[in-house]
Amino acid sequence: MKKVVLLAIAVLLYIGVNAQIVSSRSVGVNAAKSTSETLNYFRAGINMMKFAGDADDSESKTGYSVTYGFMKPMGSFGMYWGMEFGLGSRGGKSGDEFTQIAHNVQYSPFHLGYRYGFTDALKVDVHVGAYASFDYAGKIKIDDDGDKSEFNIGDWNEDLDDGGLEMDWRRYDVGLNAGIGIWYNNFNLDFNFQRGFIEAEKDGEYYTSNFMIRLGIAF
Repeated sequence: MKKVVLLAIAVLLYIGVNAQIVSSRSVGVNAAKSTSETLNYFRAGINMMKFAGDADDSESKTGYSVTYGFMKPMGSFGMYWGMEFGLGSRGGKSGDEFTQIAHNVQYSPFHLGYRYGFTDALKVDVHVGAYASFDYAGKIKIDDDGDKSEFNIGDWNEDLDDGGLEMDWRRYDVGLNAGIGIWYNNFNLDFNFQRGFIEAEKDGEYYTSNFMIRLGIAF
């Protein structure tokens, strides 16, 4: 999966560089987007996953985030609203004995942001919004004193007698995104915190907690 994220970042950088070249060769056209135009973008990067709440032994595990989104200006003073669609992950680990990752599709139906321009090229971007996700795949690895076992997401809620874990895992989640980033022309470095509001496991009292570092390209 790390190779997929690295490939996505490389593709985004290639697209961005070519977009910059095309823009610089255009006569009479500013590199910056007009304040009335919708800004589309791709972002990809790493996700430091863990669980918050009643999960004190939860440690960070590296995951990923790949998203497409847009920003629609609300007037000419820097405010905007937008949406995002993407693929991501959540999970965590406890030492080397327990590791968990769930792969999901994510949808942010609405987020608000403010971009403040220090110059025409350099802007800071603060944003907050809601998200919903659904886990379509996942894996748990357990190492019990050298006795290793793996369980796919379809086995997590199965009975122990049937080879499962009896977890009562909830594949869906709803929560909050909040982040800050820097734009330089069409390039973006974004830091985003994601907190789930639904218990990851029924009556488990622990929740999704992700911190993402992503590179982005606007077009």
